[in-house]
Amino acid sequence: MGFFKNIYQWLFRSLANQLLVTYISLVTIALFAVSIWALFMIKSESINDLRNSLEVEAVNLALEIDNDLALDSEKSRNRIKMAVDRHANKLGVSITVVNDDGHVLADSGGGPGSSLTPSGENISNQSEINDALAGVVGIYERKSNKTNSNWFYIAYPVRAAGHTTGVIRVGVPLTDIERRLNNDLYVFLKIILATGVVTTLISLWMAKRVNRPVKEMSAMARNIALSGDMSEFVPVGRRDEIGELGLSFNQMIGRLREQERLRQEFIANASHELKTPTMAIGSVVEALQAGAGEDPVLRPQFLTSLERLVDRQTSLLRDLLDISRLDGGLEDDWHDDVNIVQVINDAVEQLRPQAIKKEVELINNDGIEDKPESATIRGNALQLQRAIVNILTNAVNYTPAAGTVAVTARLAGNERIAIKVHDNGVGIDSSDLPHIFERFYRADKARTRASGGTGLGLAITREIVARHHGTIEVESVFGRGSTFTIFLPASPKSV
Repeated sequence: MGFFKNIYQWLFRSLANQLLVTYISLVTIALFAVSIWALFMIKSESINDLRNSLEVEAVNLALEIDNDLALDSEKSRNRIKMAVDRHANKLGVSITVVNDDGHVLADSGGGPGSSLTPSGENISNQSEINDALAGVVGIYERKSNKTNSNWFYIAYPVRAAGHTTGVIRVGVPLTDIERRLNNDLYVFLKIILATGVVTTLISLWMAKRVNRPVKEMSAMARNIALSGDMSEFVPVGRRDEIGELGLSFNQMIGRLREQERLRQEFIANASHELKTPTMAIGSVVEALQAGAGEDPVLRPQFLTSLERLVDRQTSLLRDLLDISRLDGGLEDDWHDDVNIVQVINDAVEQLRPQAIKKEVELINNDGIEDKPESATIRGNALQLQRAIVNILTNAVNYTPAAGTVAVTARLAGNERIAIKVHDNGVGIDSSDLPHIFERFYRADKARTRASGGTGLGLAITREIVARHHGTIEVESVFGRGSTFTIFLPASPKSV
């Protein structure tokens, strides 16, 4: 039991071992099946050739003795005996001639009993003789009890005037055929053994070649799991499925590197963003403790500053928690039917007080052309409102007094809804456009800490849109304004 357990463990220890055993098993089974088929065909062809040869000899002898069979005299029986002995000695076969009653007229000997069958003995009970007396060629194979060898017999009926006058039975031992089959079997076994050795060597080479990149990937994955080192790639020199796996593995490492870079960058930025207002709060508190709180002029200023810093810290913490939940997929309900018109209206109303305070006109096109109240999407209404609010907040913050911010929604084709937020504010420099959705990124001119932004709003917006299987695009001309467009897949009822 322990031996088989060791074999099982060795077999499943590596892919190379499994490939090796599979190759050898398939080749061995195929060669064994071919060998059995070849031996069967050789024996079958040999028996057919022997049968034809014996049948020809029986016909030749029949032509020579057919008249003597009809005479039934002492002289005719002697001539039959002489002809039988002559043919038997010449061909090395056993020949027996019987009359129409099955009685032996002549026998050359050498049959299963290795002795002459006495003249006059009735052997009509033997299968091949019985078949031949019935008018058909009898074919039979049986084993000699004395010589322990197999004999093959052809019993040929001799016919005259429409009836069987006698039977000529020609027999030959199958020793030569069996010897040939044994030799062929020995040759086949040597071929199987030699092929097995060659197959083993080739299989070992193939298995190692196939398994090498897999082992390299496995070792690298284990190293990454243990040490976190992602500095190396798997060498890929193949173009087959294993090569594709190696390329995919390297792409995964590249993505992991990028994710690790972003994680470290995120931690560094978050730490910096949290540190700045925290230190400012500490400074204000120290000033208040030092006596500023007793000054009726300074106290309101410091308290207002403290309130603003606390609000900023609270906003930053909220954004950090939100983006963490989005990254972790912790939001559960993303499959509600959401009325996009209602979401836009709620977002606009939430920003209207801020727009009025800045004297910015906030325009809401509160309908979708042709289908103003039926446009719906599958998703999360609160998260979508948060995304639109983030864009509107930036638009209002960076639009000067007397400027305008317009929100429109329309069907883009039959499968998407487009939500567009346009402002005529300061705009975004072309060099900053590729980066504005990055976390904590601030354009030098358009996004400053003085505005109170956390640098996460657009990053959160992009994550929310992506969770809804949508996209977000931006067009901007520095000094003239920006246009943000959110494309979302519409549910069937809205198209």
